[in-house]
Amino acid sequence: MIIGMRGHDFGRMEPAELARAIAAPGFRATQLAFTKAFPQSADVYMTDEKLREIRAVFEENGVSIPVMGCYISAADADPAVHQEAKRKFADCLRASVILGAGCVGTETTHFKGSDEEREAAYARLLDFVRYECFVAQECGAIIGIEPVALHTLCSPEMTRRMLSEVNHPSLKIILDLANLVTPETCTPEAQLEILKRALDCFGERIVCLHIKDGVFDESGKWQNRPLGKGIMDWPTLLPILRAHDDSLCASREAVWPGLAEQECALLHKWAGC
Repeated sequence: MIIGMRGHDFGRMEPAELARAIAAPGFRATQLAFTKAFPQSADVYMTDEKLREIRAVFEENGVSIPVMGCYISAADADPAVHQEAKRKFADCLRASVILGAGCVGTETTHFKGSDEEREAAYARLLDFVRYECFVAQECGAIIGIEPVALHTLCSPEMTRRMLSEVNHPSLKIILDLANLVTPETCTPEAQLEILKRALDCFGERIVCLHIKDGVFDESGKWQNRPLGKGIMDWPTLLPILRAHDDSLCASREAVWPGLAEQECALLHKWAGC
């Protein structure tokens, strides 16, 4: 199992500086979102020449790029926003091939509404995913969609439905188990049950793991915490995930300030790698 981290947790840096900063605590992979990790506009880094330069400096520092992050609203109700999301994600798919990224990743869209409204949002998500699968097949890229309990794609079972209805080899899943946990399902036993459901529903389609820890506040909102200081039972969950697929990257999200080296070592310990 490869232990990585989200690039922009260290703030905005030019690519070479960021690659060195990620490698220094012992991380060997990163999720790289140009809009959040680099100091200049993302467009500056999206030329073929710049993409090759970024790939080279990360490779020189021993840091792979399992995920190129693309922050869009994949099931947005506004047609203009939805169309722009499709364009932006497609641009990242084409760029990811030159960058050497394992996939382009996104969540779907925050959702609060009725079951009927969810079906409409899900239909928009299918439209987005089908279009991006066409682009991905054309350029040789991979799509990573992340289910989140509070979003359009809200459960392992709905994720399985999407995979079945789209049925395309370019479509993979990013598993962030903490994003599928709710205040009502946050006990260690409930987390294990969600993990088993996820592996049953899409275990063979997982392309990357996200690892974070935290607590739910009094209003039910997630608050990040250092690894081992929140509710997530990673000492139990990570070995199961490693046994499922040892080639996956476990990418730490929200590295706690000043604890990068300790958190990297803790992930290695928990995963047994």
